Amino acid sequence: MQSNALVVIGMHRSGTSALSGLLNELGVFMGKSLFAAQKGVNEKGFFENSELVKLNDLLLDAQLSSWDDPLMTTETASTEDLLRDYEQSAQKMLTTDYSSQPLWGMKDPRTTLLLPFWRHIFSSLPSVKVNYILMLRSPFEVAGSLKKRDDFSLEKSLMLWLNYTFLGYFNSLDAPRLIVSYDNLLSSPETIAKSIAELVDLTAEIDEEQLGFVDKKLRNQTSHVVPDTYLSELANELYCNLSKEHVDHQAIVSLREKYEDYQQGLSAVLKEHCVSIKKEEVFYRHLFLDAYDSFWWKFSWPIKKLEHLLKGKR
Repeated sequence: MQSNALVVIGMHRSGTSALSGLLNELGVFMGKSLFAAQKGVNEKGFFENSELVKLNDLLLDAQLSSWDDPLMTTETASTEDLLRDYEQSAQKMLTTDYSSQPLWGMKDPRTTLLLPFWRHIFSSLPSVKVNYILMLRSPFEVAGSLKKRDDFSLEKSLMLWLNYTFLGYFNSLDAPRLIVSYDNLLSSPETIAKSIAELVDLTAEIDEEQLGFVDKKLRNQTSHVVPDTYLSELANELYCNLSKEHVDHQAIVSLREKYEDYQQGLSAVLKEHCVSIKKEEVFYRHLFLDAYDSFWWKFSWPIKKLEHLLKGKR
């Protein structure tokens, strides 16, 4: 059976959940194991497959990286080791969750950092046409949201935004793709819905009255001032270029070269220290997860519960 897949890519806090909610309204199946809505973070839902997120975290761990790694390179990483160790898990997840669906979607911003791996996996599914939607939101609004949620500095947030945006743009360049502005999504979701329908050859007529998921109340951050820093200027120029109806590809290439020069100028000692910290973080997290899944940990829970009840009666 021929099917269409819509892979949502882009930076965290950029409207990927709002876009995925719209996809859901259009009849796109977003997965079996979706995270629940979270008050104060995503009130209306994430539309994120928890199995996909779990696997993406393992893939990032294998590269000693993470979703919030500002030192992530914008060059295409080698996928050989990841394919050897995680190819079967990825194929199983896709088969289990999506194989019976004629129109399905995948949303986890981490996928943006791992597109070379996932594109290898998708290439083994000849009956699936894979389409990409790159979500684009002002880097300064994203930074404001990350400051509120994670207390990230402006510089870290801008580096993350640049990493995700460059990787998403270049690694989906030769595939069927839409670039969707968060502003346009909020102001005219019906127009975005029609563009998506054209991308996947959706023949059913779109009922605009049923498109109620996206509304302007979803915007919690607004920013119109561009700080006077090198990273701010780079991010703003990239955002403005990608927001145009006709993107100037050579301008994007030039901006990436400038950003790579900036990354190269960062302290080698700082990079070495961050890698060392990441190794310890990955080691201890996996140690905890292994212990948490062990028989003895699960066996101890009823005892701990009984102990807690007995203490409460004293």
